Amino acid sequence: MKVLAIFGSARKDGNTARMMEAALSELPDDAEIKRVYLGDLNYEGCGSCRECKFNEGYCVKDDDMQQVFRDMIWAEVIFIGSPSLFSDVSSELKMLMERTWWMKGALRNKIGAYVVTGRRYIESTMNTLHAFMLRHRMILGGSGALGYSFTEMGDVEVDPLSIRDAHYTGMRIVELYELIYGNKK
Repeated sequence: MKVLAIFGSARKDGNTARMMEAALSELPDDAEIKRVYLGDLNYEGCGSCRECKFNEGYCVKDDDMQQVFRDMIWAEVIFIGSPSLFSDVSSELKMLMERTWWMKGALRNKIGAYVVTGRRYIESTMNTLHAFMLRHRMILGGSGALGYSFTEMGDVEVDPLSIRDAHYTGMRIVELYELIYGNKK
């Protein structure tokens, strides 16, 4: 199982990371997991130059996103974690999503999963992640995991369902992977 875990929060040890790690802990020991922390990368959003679609066939911006694109193509499972900020995904994640415009078809039939943390209005963030995965013709790996945090890092544990649901999301990914790929190593 080849898994790309995209951490869309600027906080490496925050609530989103805690939920992602809980979900990833359910994957088999032999799963290859690549972790990408968007906050550590140097990249910018799509400039709408349209070079990718009309001339080159790939994103022409030469920055850290090029490796993320290769990792997305490599992966069989793409796991995304994002806080819900102003009722949507983080700006770091939104920039990545916009930059994948050239990838239409390249992510087809990959399993997509997510965890979302936030205080309120998480549904909009879920909708953005669903739309991203469905536009890329990915297979939704369940309903995701939602963690309600209230004010500070680490308080996602106050929500008794958040970490449990993150574990369930990881288990669902394994179940779905086995349905699709069998017991392939």
